[in-house]
Amino acid sequence: MGVTGPCGPCTEIHIDHVPGRQFAAAKVNMGCSDLTEIWNLVFIQYNRSEDGQLKELPCRHVDTGMGLERLVAILQGKRSNYDTDLFQPLFKAIHKFSRNVPVYQGQFDEEDTMGFDTGYRILADHARMMTVALADGMFPDQNYKLRRVMRKAMLVSQQKFGVECGLLTELTNYVADSLGDAYPEIVHRLKQIQLIVNHEEEVLRLLRLGAAVDWQEIVSVKPELSNLDIVEMPGLIAGYHELRAYARSASVNESLVARKSTVPSAAIRFEEKCIEKKIKENTELFENSIGSASVMIPGKLTFKLYDTYGLEEDVIIELARVEGFQVDVNGFRHLLNAAKVQSKESFRSEAENEQMQQIFHQLIKLGLNFTEDTQKYYYKKENDKYVFPPVKCKVKAIIVSGKIVSRIGPGTQCSVVLDQTNFYHEAGGQASDSGQLVMKDGTQFHVTDVTNYGGYLLHHGSVNKEGNDICVGDIATAEVNGDDRLGNMRNHTATHLLNAALRKIITVTYQKSSHVTESSLVFDFSVYGETFYVQNVEQLEEMVQRCVHAATPVKRYTVSADELFSLENVTLVPGEVYPEEKIYIIEVEADGLFTSREACCGTHVLNTADIRDFCIVGMKNAGSGTRSLVAVTGDYATSALQEGQQIAEKVTSLHAEVEYFLSSNVSAHEAEQLDMKLQKLKQKLAIGSHTLPFLVSSEELQKIEIIGKKLKDSARGCLRDELETEMLAVLANNQQSFLVHFLQCSSMIDSVPLQKATRMCPQIPVLLVAHSEGSVKAKCCVPKTLLSETFNAQLWMQPVLQVFKSEGAAPRGQDPCLVFNMKGKKLQPADFNTLMKDALQSATKFAELHLGPAKTQEQS
Repeated sequence: MGVTGPCGPCTEIHIDHVPGRQFAAAKVNMGCSDLTEIWNLVFIQYNRSEDGQLKELPCRHVDTGMGLERLVAILQGKRSNYDTDLFQPLFKAIHKFSRNVPVYQGQFDEEDTMGFDTGYRILADHARMMTVALADGMFPDQNYKLRRVMRKAMLVSQQKFGVECGLLTELTNYVADSLGDAYPEIVHRLKQIQLIVNHEEEVLRLLRLGAAVDWQEIVSVKPELSNLDIVEMPGLIAGYHELRAYARSASVNESLVARKSTVPSAAIRFEEKCIEKKIKENTELFENSIGSASVMIPGKLTFKLYDTYGLEEDVIIELARVEGFQVDVNGFRHLLNAAKVQSKESFRSEAENEQMQQIFHQLIKLGLNFTEDTQKYYYKKENDKYVFPPVKCKVKAIIVSGKIVSRIGPGTQCSVVLDQTNFYHEAGGQASDSGQLVMKDGTQFHVTDVTNYGGYLLHHGSVNKEGNDICVGDIATAEVNGDDRLGNMRNHTATHLLNAALRKIITVTYQKSSHVTESSLVFDFSVYGETFYVQNVEQLEEMVQRCVHAATPVKRYTVSADELFSLENVTLVPGEVYPEEKIYIIEVEADGLFTSREACCGTHVLNTADIRDFCIVGMKNAGSGTRSLVAVTGDYATSALQEGQQIAEKVTSLHAEVEYFLSSNVSAHEAEQLDMKLQKLKQKLAIGSHTLPFLVSSEELQKIEIIGKKLKDSARGCLRDELETEMLAVLANNQQSFLVHFLQCSSMIDSVPLQKATRMCPQIPVLLVAHSEGSVKAKCCVPKTLLSETFNAQLWMQPVLQVFKSEGAAPRGQDPCLVFNMKGKKLQPADFNTLMKDALQSATKFAELHLGPAKTQEQS
């Protein structure tokens, strides 16, 4: 099956499509289109190690595979799969919807000179494959190979059949007709399949528009690369540039090394500079030099081009060939095989580190059975309260610091393996239970969490300090923390309802992940071909709340794998591997709303009414087309909804207060006080602490923005009067031959018109500082008659810039000696008073030094 691993002898059955031909066996596996293999049986009995040795396997089996289409061709008397009734309807559809192309001729290899028949086969094959894959729940953004297959089909549709878009979507109808009886999910999900195909065509179109220009520039210089399609390989441009960058550096090093044996060291350094200069100034000359150089692209870089940029080996070799380089293919393949092995080992190390493997084997050697945990589902409701019956169990093993021991003392941190338990271990996105194991003598082992290791459930925790030793063989009572378990159950069931409601309002969506704890749930999902808006959050919340209030039973039952795939509208997690038997199904049929039916091993409430309340408290983007919702249930939801109501009332009250002030000729100071209230409330809404309903936060934030805008507009309206009043008062009291002043009225507005203020004092040098929305800025003007070598606007602003650690510049087209501005600089509130005082003092001292001290009373 591969270079290493399970293998064995095989027997094959081939069919010769040429009647009466002799010696056909000589052509077996030689790539002849008229000699077809229909069956292959491999007798797996060895394991091939890396050194090539074959070792007998303890268990043997037969790996058999037969081609359905090939068998159909034989039964229908056809020479090729493509001549059967499985493909002919697709070919007719392609011809019908294409533009001026010949009908399918059944030509192969050199006979198909124009490539049309090859195009027919690619398009039909790919249409079948991707339709079935999409019906099975695969998504292009999660499976790169599926996306490549779809893009290949789209390109063939455009290049061979002249159809820019829509042909692949049309073919899904014919695939549904052909395979719908065997795969009914294709018919049920045809609308979703077609939406995904249309979306991928649009993504491809935009990608080609964006990348085509850059790639065409490369192809214009290297026309040999025109056979490579940028659309099939989004990382092609970046990978190509990295390959050339390496070749450049390698060529430079090679040139320098060649000179070191004959050139003095000083000359070498001079030569290095010359080469660097040539690289920068004369690309064409440089490329001619590396084109003739024998540059080897190492395996490490080749693997990076493959792994990071998605370039296949043949593409990398082609890029290197065009550039005149060679590729270390053997080094690349060695790294590729090593990466595959490492990937398996790293996956294993996350769940099965070496220490735990040893423990696992020791537990097996001790003859311990796996932990029986079905009693985690044995709970009931009595007198409107959930009851989680305790379970009598026996301590089978104790693990301390990676070692199996027979006894532990008080306060010891360890893991305990039981023969049976009612604790839920972390799985399916649901957090594990917590609780305690109570020994016969009253000693308690506090369980913080539980993990599953190969069937053994490890109860992690510690013995209470007041207790006695715990020994292997002790009898205990396992008691689950009922409040935490109920919180987990509420949030897990709510996650299912949220998923079902989402599928009801969005045409194509799928769950990417979920995380359930006793206090909240996080649900990540992707949306195809649509945009998920705030209004959708409102729909989801309302639908789930209606289902909760409808008091709908939550059913749990088990099915086999065969029964699972025969169920209608069952939600499966893409990529999840399900067991052959005993698959748990959680089902909620909410009349008039939706049906939730999911394969799930988690624990759930018995009735949706037990969720009590539901509230979405957060939403964020988690990538392209992906959203993450945070929601709460039970008391958490009730508390969030109540706090949301209080916030809404505060915003309404503040709105009324603002309207009253606006109608009463509000002053800048009063407006500032109101704005501070608004900002404080806005900050609370924007914290994102998940204590408020998301809809309330969004809606009230919008209201605050509107109120704040009204307030600022009003402040701007009266600013001219406030500014004029303040400046006149300052000028009247000014005892100096210059003016340095902080504008008090600036704190209320977002755009301070400093130019209007400086115009009010054209005869004297003026430096004004303003502070608005956490940012400080300044402007200074100096009359032309007062300019000197030591005093001008730019020099005067320097001490202010130093205090605020900011930058400055003159307005465009103006003399910096006459006018100079400080760019806005954000300040921390705690630093404001100190920095402002220092800036004003520094500016005043500079002016006094160059313009003289303050006027006397008589002079004024």
